[in-house]
Amino acid sequence: DTAHYTYGELSNEINAETGGIACGVEVFDRADSVDEYRAFFGVKGKVMYPKMDVIFRMIREILNTSDVTDTRRLHEIISRVKSRAQSSLVSAGHSTAVLRAASYASPMAAFQDGMAGIAYYQFIEKLDREFDDRKEEIIENLKSLMVEILRPENLCISYTGERESLDSVQKQIRELKKTLHQEVTESSSSEMICQKKNEGFMTSGQVQYVAQAGNFRKKGLEYTGALEILKVILSYDYLWINLRVKGGAYGCMSGFKRNGESFLVSYRDPHLKRTLEVYQGVPDYIRAFEADEREMTKYIIGTISNKDVPRTPQMQGSISKTAYFSNVTEDMLQKERNQILGAQKEDIQKLAALVEAVLSDDQICVVGSETAIEKAEDVFM
Repeated sequence: DTAHYTYGELSNEINAETGGIACGVEVFDRADSVDEYRAFFGVKGKVMYPKMDVIFRMIREILNTSDVTDTRRLHEIISRVKSRAQSSLVSAGHSTAVLRAASYASPMAAFQDGMAGIAYYQFIEKLDREFDDRKEEIIENLKSLMVEILRPENLCISYTGERESLDSVQKQIRELKKTLHQEVTESSSSEMICQKKNEGFMTSGQVQYVAQAGNFRKKGLEYTGALEILKVILSYDYLWINLRVKGGAYGCMSGFKRNGESFLVSYRDPHLKRTLEVYQGVPDYIRAFEADEREMTKYIIGTISNKDVPRTPQMQGSISKTAYFSNVTEDMLQKERNQILGAQKEDIQKLAALVEAVLSDDQICVVGSETAIEKAEDVFM
């Protein structure tokens, strides 16, 4: 509940007057660094122009007057979060495994795992189990976090709308800023400790999500737009044929980020060890990659069509915000686009070294069936 509403009334009011308000943790990597990242507590909402004052009133109400001392409601929220986390971690097993594998060496991935991955589930499950003994501690932690985070000096705003509406938004933000915590506080910074574990997480299902991750920039190699084409090539050719057609997996994915973080993962896969062997064959496949001009053009079109899609204002605002906090410039995006459009088969063949660097980190995580994981126990640490 808040000062003027029960949580039920608050929800009804938000739905009646706005397009929704959501709170959460947002994390941005840095294009110019392999380990740095920025983390925020975020509030986002959308609203029609005449109701601008309503959405800001609601945000102030939530940030400044939420009652975190209602232990019954607090336990309800923790239990709900726990059950949702449990089902989403398994149903999106590929994302779970990729994030966990990356967390063995990436501070940002370790932070995200603690906020939304397996580490978070373990934390929330313990909290739910020990709630009665720890409820006072939880309330104190929530109160001190709000004082530490919700402060004027921490405030960043991303606004998407008509230029004429900017004045009224700035006025609302000045009002919001006045209501944030100004009292003196001890802010504590803690380093994320990364530790390679190579784990297998057992589920009651009969399929596996097999992830392998690593970082090529930590080995001194540079990001290039050709990696975007490689993603398309792998998902339509090598990984598709070996994992889906021959192996019977539902799907396969790969990803290569500007900060060097990369992964290969299978989705609803009957195999485990065989899939890891397929990953080991990727560099040789790339070295021997052949494509005539027509095939190359098809791959390039497939890649650029994902890059240059029509965007709603909301998408435009979101992309812009991410670019701002990640230090991604227009020049970087244009350079990537040029590298994609001008790519030759030789550019793809050169990427074998990057994938080799990723695989050499040997960061493996599998979410899968008990029998498959026990059978492949020598793979895990």
